[in-house]
Amino acid sequence: MSIAGTDQESQGSRYRQIAEQIKQAIHEGTLLPDTRLPSVRTLATQYNVSLTTALKTLRSLEDEHYAVARPKSGFFVAPLIRPQRDKPVVIEQSRQIAQLDEQTELHLAMVGTDCRIRLDLANGASSLYPIKKIGLLMRQLGYTKPFLLGNTVKGTGYSPLKAEIARRAFDYGCNINPDDILITNGCIEAISLSLRATVKPGDVVAVESPCYFVLLQMLHNLDLRVIEVEAGPEGYIHVEKLTTLFQRKAVKAFVTLANINNPLGKSIPNEKKAYIARQADENDVIIIEDDIFGDTAFGERRPFPMRAFTPNAILCSGFSKTVAPGMRIGWVCSSNYMRKIASLKYTSTMGTSVLSQAAIAELLRNGGYDAHLRKLRRELANQIGQMRRAVVRYFPPGTRVSDPEGGYVLWVEMPLQALNVRALFIKARNAGIGIAPGHIFATDHRYDHCFRLNAGFGWNEEVEQAIKQLAQWCRQSLAPGGA
Repeated sequence: MSIAGTDQESQGSRYRQIAEQIKQAIHEGTLLPDTRLPSVRTLATQYNVSLTTALKTLRSLEDEHYAVARPKSGFFVAPLIRPQRDKPVVIEQSRQIAQLDEQTELHLAMVGTDCRIRLDLANGASSLYPIKKIGLLMRQLGYTKPFLLGNTVKGTGYSPLKAEIARRAFDYGCNINPDDILITNGCIEAISLSLRATVKPGDVVAVESPCYFVLLQMLHNLDLRVIEVEAGPEGYIHVEKLTTLFQRKAVKAFVTLANINNPLGKSIPNEKKAYIARQADENDVIIIEDDIFGDTAFGERRPFPMRAFTPNAILCSGFSKTVAPGMRIGWVCSSNYMRKIASLKYTSTMGTSVLSQAAIAELLRNGGYDAHLRKLRRELANQIGQMRRAVVRYFPPGTRVSDPEGGYVLWVEMPLQALNVRALFIKARNAGIGIAPGHIFATDHRYDHCFRLNAGFGWNEEVEQAIKQLAQWCRQSLAPGGA
């Protein structure tokens, strides 16, 4: 993360001092797990600080998982685990994902709908994709192979496409049997089928935090409990906290975007992936991996997925982020659960459009996909860089912005957690600017001061003016007496 400007030292040091005193009391056992912490008003009075500073203190304790917020009840001391060397690792309890409140439901419904400046999605302008080439392939195949349209859509997918997926997987460390691949209607269906095949209502699933909002709602709809494991300072999941959950048998499955996570844009290093995979296997934890952004990585070598380090991982991916958002062709690979996954697929959507599969298979076979990826990665890296520099330049001092290793999006964290990004979201939408508000990326309020920006629609004067306008609104909100 980069910091724009210089933080106000006095204010920052004060809330940290108070937070450290509370953490020390927790470590010493003075404040036991589930003890109610002072309210914002009480804390402000006790330490003679503003309500904003008091709230920031409690929110920082929550971010570090020393505290948990309970709706209409306040803040409480979180469960505390002491591993070797008496070094505390705070593990969050599992929680049922609550029904969306009306405001959050409205915001989720608005993200992705038409607006003047698209900073809210996680894909790009049509010019980024080989749409003409894929359209030509579909027309040619429809003419030369009419059975692709005329035959009944059944089975696990178009065999040439599954063979191409397996061939490419070898390049990123995965030895995959095409018979273990099933083609789906997008990566989202692949993840849904994987969850339904492996866990049951009431089971506990670990996810990265911040977490892709569609995944959170999927877990809610499947009646699963969730533990959100926050990212460390490097931008990927806190590995020690995650593997402690494995060792304690606290979770049944771990759902991950190990490569180019959404919304932070970071990848877990290979040695960490190997350790997580080993711990998962030793503790019978199922890994379900969403690798939809893996092919957008900016580096010269595509990062390895978790599946490269354990054949037990279920690997899900697709082509909506690389070939065309409108082509809902995804896939899932599993060595252990394919029979169950295929059965669920047949009784839900039965099959996936074969003509689209055939066109993508030909694009992969003739080398067009690799040539396209090289161009796509260059364009995305350039667009992400321009938008990131603009955020650092225009936003208030103390603003933090992620430094993605691939993908389309940036994660922006404002310096004061009291900033109402929900109100900013509505104000921006009314002005024709789409952003994704941070609160939809968690089951609580921990990201109310954050939002996600999409750089995939290019960099131009209109986009820069939108960034300036967002920055101006944030400055006004953070100013003394600001809304």
